[in-house]
Amino acid sequence: MKFSFIHTGDIHLGRPFSDLSEINPKTDICNNAGRLAFNKIIELALLKNVDFVLISGDSFDNDEHDLSAKLCFLNGLKRLAENGIKSYIICGNHDPIEMYKNNLSYYKNDGVINIVGVNEDINCKTFRENRYNIHALSFPTEELDNPVNYLPKLTKDDEKVFNIGLIHCDLDKTDSKYSPVSREELRTLGYDYYALGHIHIPEIKEEKMVYCGTPQARTKKETGAHGCYYAQVENKSIINLEFIPTDVVRFEKIGIDCCESENKLEVFEKISNTVNNKSSEVELTLYDITLKGVSRAYTELLKTDSLIKEYSENFGETDDKNVCVFRINNETKPFVNEKELLKDSGVIGILAQAINNNNEINIDNIYNNISKLHEDLYKKLGIDTESKELLSDSLKVDKAEILENVKNELKSVCAEIYGDM
Repeated sequence: MKFSFIHTGDIHLGRPFSDLSEINPKTDICNNAGRLAFNKIIELALLKNVDFVLISGDSFDNDEHDLSAKLCFLNGLKRLAENGIKSYIICGNHDPIEMYKNNLSYYKNDGVINIVGVNEDINCKTFRENRYNIHALSFPTEELDNPVNYLPKLTKDDEKVFNIGLIHCDLDKTDSKYSPVSREELRTLGYDYYALGHIHIPEIKEEKMVYCGTPQARTKKETGAHGCYYAQVENKSIINLEFIPTDVVRFEKIGIDCCESENKLEVFEKISNTVNNKSSEVELTLYDITLKGVSRAYTELLKTDSLIKEYSENFGETDDKNVCVFRINNETKPFVNEKELLKDSGVIGILAQAINNNNEINIDNIYNNISKLHEDLYKKLGIDTESKELLSDSLKVDKAEILENVKNELKSVCAEIYGDM
């Protein structure tokens, strides 16, 4: 008993990129990325000559998808059917059964293309074939309770073949309104593979429970490669489960250390060199940059109204490049001169002087000096005795931890304090 299949889902045809306004030079490829990714899946199914394709819900983003989205979906499924490849499709919370029924003239089951619940008054159906069974559950509306309440447990006859649960669900989230279920509950069904949808990041939760993720990311939170899973089955066991990327546009996050950068120009040059030296596996990689480290460029960066706008105007790539920086986050901290710290008359100065004293730190002396500062402050502010005791007691908490923080975090703390002044 051998066969193969592709597991995909959360295609969200018709859904735009949520950050499109920030990537204006690349809008054309982003607008078409979802359809191109879906077409890649169809091509992959034909290339691998699989027996069937599973689509685990949310094929469309909502019921307002246009004709081109409908045609992309239907033409892809028809190509599979024309080549003897069946498709089994469930409805998710974004495209529940009621959405398809409102467009019934477009979506008709024919035994090759099967959308659960569209042509029948059911939302759960088992497709029994010679080598496998597919137990599929659709969302009738935008919400659904625990899928175990609907899906069947296996009969003795079922156990003779490979069983797949095709489910759009929130795994291990009991308070969700989107088909919440635990792993333990799914295991009670006894299936050999759980083709899961709803979560957009591809992940094998455990050997038999797999989220395919979305084939094309559309938000900066959906970083990394996106695609589908190709599975080969033999003798009731998956002998190969392979993730295959299908994305056209990819979001990546990069942290850049600006410690050696003297000014904004050097920071921008570092961003440009970093991005241009990276190879892109897709038609377009969108980079979300975070600037880090204690840097002399801090003040200049902080005074810039829009780092990404200024960077794009002066270092932006041309349209034929396959990389684009679309966001720059400034998390640098100001450079602080250590000699200035030694002159400080407050707590920072006490700590700096203690560390500067042959690197020998006496936590008790530091504590006593800080307490003396507090005493003087209390007198000036007229703080009552009870409040004074509470504040003093807070200094006595875990001196070992205080010592470790003093040693490792002083410069960072100082940078934050001086940067806000």
